Amino acid sequence: MSEGGGKGKKDSKKDGDKKSASKSGFQTLGLPKELLRGILNMGYKVPTPVQRKTLPLALAGQDLVCMARTGSGKTAAFLVPLMVHLGCEHRPRGKVRAVVLSPTRELAIQTLRFARQMAKYTSLRAALVVGGDGMDEQFEALAACPDVLIATPGRLAHHLDEVPDFTLDGTEFVVFDEADRLFEMGFADELRRLMNAMPEQRQCLLFSATMPKALVTFARAGLNDPQVRD
Repeated sequence: MSEGGGKGKKDSKKDGDKKSASKSGFQTLGLPKELLRGILNMGYKVPTPVQRKTLPLALAGQDLVCMARTGSGKTAAFLVPLMVHLGCEHRPRGKVRAVVLSPTRELAIQTLRFARQMAKYTSLRAALVVGGDGMDEQFEALAACPDVLIATPGRLAHHLDEVPDFTLDGTEFVVFDEADRLFEMGFADELRRLMNAMPEQRQCLLFSATMPKALVTFARAGLNDPQVRD
């Protein structure tokens, strides 16, 4: 009797967990099925607190400033709305449509791997443009018409100078990842130049662990009535 009662309690708890996940999981966000499949395939079921605060706003097309540290789930918080905005479809012979700016080569590589896993069942193409890699290899990556560029600001600005046919005037979505570090590392001028090379009509998401004064000024100038979440 005691074993049966214990099992019943465990089964009841599992059923409760499943019902809770179904009510608050990624399935409730109305995501494209191919993107949802990629997310679930990565083992993610329920959004983190940062994702719950930001995803509804970002999916609705709002510009966003979010205080978020590494490990909080911020990468998915910007990649999910980015991919939804792009329709989860590659645009052949098109221009770059989304840019993710990272402070370091290592973070950019990590983000690219995460993005490719998430986009596994979509046709979106992502490319990496970072310092420390050969320029010729990156020229080839740009020639393949990626939808998403994940880049460090210095190298991306260098490509704007060196590649005559390369522009950012098709950018619809831009992310500043660990924006405080981007400013601490002296990329302020490059960030402003890159923003000036993009259309004014674009969606911007900015994620930062801290919010120094220079970053606040930048956000006010570069984002359109951003929603702030911490």
